[in-house]
Amino acid sequence: MKVTFLPDHIVREVEAGTTIMQAAIAAGLKIDAPCGGNGKCGKCKVKVTTSAGTEVMLACTTEVTEDITVELSAKAEGHRILMGGITRDIVENPAVKAVTVKVPEPSTEDLRACWLRLKDTVAEVAGIPADGIVPSVYTASHLYNTLTANNFEVDALIYGNTVLDVVPVGSDILAMAFDIGTTTIAAYFIDLRTGEQLGQASLLNPQTKYGADVIMRMKYAIENGLEGPTGDVREALMTLTEKCANEAGKKLSDIYVVTLVGNTCMHHLFMGIHPASLAYAPYTAAIAEPIVENAKDYGFAINPNAKLFFLPNIAGFVGADTVGAALSAAMDEADEITLLIDIGTNGEMVMGDKNRLVACSTAAGPAFEGALITYGMRGAAGAIDHFKLSGGKLDYSVIGDGKPLGICGSGLIDLLSELVRVGLVESGGKFLMGDEIEDEEGKLYADRIEMRDGFRCFLIADETESGNGERIVFTQKDVREVQLAKGAMAAGIQMMCQRLGIKTKDIIHIMIAGAFGSYMSPKSAAGIALIPPELGDEVVAIGNAAGQGAKLCALSVDEYERAAKLALKMEYLELAADPKFQDIFVDELEFPSDY
Repeated sequence: MKVTFLPDHIVREVEAGTTIMQAAIAAGLKIDAPCGGNGKCGKCKVKVTTSAGTEVMLACTTEVTEDITVELSAKAEGHRILMGGITRDIVENPAVKAVTVKVPEPSTEDLRACWLRLKDTVAEVAGIPADGIVPSVYTASHLYNTLTANNFEVDALIYGNTVLDVVPVGSDILAMAFDIGTTTIAAYFIDLRTGEQLGQASLLNPQTKYGADVIMRMKYAIENGLEGPTGDVREALMTLTEKCANEAGKKLSDIYVVTLVGNTCMHHLFMGIHPASLAYAPYTAAIAEPIVENAKDYGFAINPNAKLFFLPNIAGFVGADTVGAALSAAMDEADEITLLIDIGTNGEMVMGDKNRLVACSTAAGPAFEGALITYGMRGAAGAIDHFKLSGGKLDYSVIGDGKPLGICGSGLIDLLSELVRVGLVESGGKFLMGDEIEDEEGKLYADRIEMRDGFRCFLIADETESGNGERIVFTQKDVREVQLAKGAMAAGIQMMCQRLGIKTKDIIHIMIAGAFGSYMSPKSAAGIALIPPELGDEVVAIGNAAGQGAKLCALSVDEYERAAKLALKMEYLELAADPKFQDIFVDELEFPSDY
């Protein structure tokens, strides 16, 4: 059987019955498997395309029984940065296209300027009005040399009625697509002639030095100006562009398209838009429409005529990244009620079908990304990402397979769900200890409940077991932080249901986007009622759907226009402005008592 591994298009032939994990190892590829490939940790998830379709599977337990394609997620050194995600087939129609033209040579009978001869020929071949083609000094500067070197037959690269460049026939036409996340930035390098992804790269957002979340970064920009945050993120995107081009052996001058997504704050800071309107009530975006600009004006040292496309925002805290995710998931074509959740530093959600869509944002991400959690951390080496309580034993997996340093978001959800399940945390969120513990399985872990600074906590690893020589614990305060986050998410879901006039049981599909969602156990999320408990089996992880949306827009201007229509279609629900939200939020703080 033939296995094709993406994004590098590495092909390996294996015997039927070989697992995807074994095939990857044989091909010299590494897939994370902290549990040793025993099917327990869920970290070796890959997107597998077979004759039956595409779905996410565990590489360690999935056997190869036919020719398949496997898409791997790229990881940054030290930190897990998700790159792959849901995608779909489209008709490629990039904004910049090549038109092959045979330009008349100059003669004593034809003394028209080189540009005029080019313009008239392009207009005739492309079927566009010659009067509408605006002169380009950059193109004219090398036009004569390019024409004479290629026997006057060249490719004119056009964007609408604009000739961006003139190049030898068949020359590269390249694009960069970016997802500017609050924590991480993902970049994709694309060949617009073939639609092939030539490479990808990622890094941590350098703006973290101005604050971990968007509120802190907006505050910094308001008090100190945009120069730092804006300059840093633009420099980071150019660094990723150079990395992709160098690794693929391509020229920066052949990049003609840049597409971007990001939350509204990241959008404003990258574009150099003052974020004051986001920081003060009623928290509106300065601009929400899709943006088309010259890439060179935003820090890109690529082709001087390259165009930059930023997808539209929806509202102050629902941005272009949500639009990109909804676009890649084709929510505007959904026949059944679908819930899309993107849990990052904020929790953005979209619910509905092709007839009606509602979007909202909740302040959920900081806890799930480790903020305000005693031993919380991002998904990096040393983070516990999965927990299991069984028979008095505490089993966990650690990113990097070393000793634990803390807990990342997926680990938090697992641990709290398990503590609720065995009766160590009651439905109101209180830690139980001693004679208060009634559950027989919970009693097996009673010796792990201890006091720290006057508060109850659960011991995860003692000084000899941890990687930092400390007693790693999960405290009563940590439970409350997760409660607040999950309560906000769950309340948002209820509020969207009310807006649509449906019940949670009417939700047919749940798609979780982002790195957190890809590693989170749906069963654990249902176990703490982060998602409706009855819908735990309906969850599908769709990876970096926002980044995939940016890629779709690079490959097709039709998708970019579709994104604009999709953004206009979404009804924004401002949760804090609804008087019912507080009561629903309080109700949703409860953990299930019988899940």
